[in-house]
Amino acid sequence: MQVASAHACRGDDFLFPSYRELGVLVSRGAAPADLVLGWRGEVHGTFDPYDLHVATPQIIIGAQSLHAVGYAMGIQRDGGDQVAVAYFGDGATSQGDVNEAMVFASSFQAPVVFVCSNNQWAISEPVTVQSRFPIAGRAPAFGIPSLRIDGNDTIACAAAMRWAIENARSGAGPAFIEAVTYRMGPHTTSDDPTRYRDADEVELWRGRDPLTRLQTHLRRTGAWDDAFADEVAATGDRLAAGMREAALTARSRPPLEVLDDVYAEPHVGIDRQRERFAAYLGGFADEEV
Repeated sequence: MQVASAHACRGDDFLFPSYRELGVLVSRGAAPADLVLGWRGEVHGTFDPYDLHVATPQIIIGAQSLHAVGYAMGIQRDGGDQVAVAYFGDGATSQGDVNEAMVFASSFQAPVVFVCSNNQWAISEPVTVQSRFPIAGRAPAFGIPSLRIDGNDTIACAAAMRWAIENARSGAGPAFIEAVTYRMGPHTTSDDPTRYRDADEVELWRGRDPLTRLQTHLRRTGAWDDAFADEVAATGDRLAAGMREAALTARSRPPLEVLDDVYAEPHVGIDRQRERFAAYLGGFADEEV
């Protein structure tokens, strides 16, 4: 869903991802270092949002939906024809931010698309605990048309996104897509999904892997051959190698630099924080390392 939807957008459409949408960043031309340095905590942001037309990935669950709607309302006031896209997971739909964003989007007919990737499992409970009915059914209650699609079907995802983008760009207002997929692995590194999930269910979804399905389709249509397979593998290897290189060679900045680039201009509040932080760090000066 990430890759298909990003490719369905126009280059100047502005995308607002969460911390999970690395596929969106890759599709928009992010460098390998952009995918790892933020996770290392080395920098606040790894790319200029206006270069990729992608906002800095949001860590607060669902907050990017409000940012996307605000940007879309700005597009309206500027008289532009771009579209804003908000990405979030099934869990975020229980957050107030997502629901408030849909209220504003509907009320102002903002050119925004909401993309919900429903992977069916939180850390230890199924999505049915938080939503007894399909999540896509919530959007019409806000006056927003919606689709519920197979999130593991790349072609369906692209087609649905084209519909949603056209709806928003034409002035018809927001649209909502629920892409039903599946979380194959654990929710976090401390999670053990074998304690709460049936192995047969996991194997069923393993057979629906979107990469395998798309490759099978392309082979049947004659668009995938061994030479293309080698090209795909080589591209993936280069990306992975670049990410490893960026992570292994990253420089950990001096602690005080965490306050750099918080504001574009000098700010007295940051100056005071810098003084206090420097005094705190100075308290460790006599300790042995």
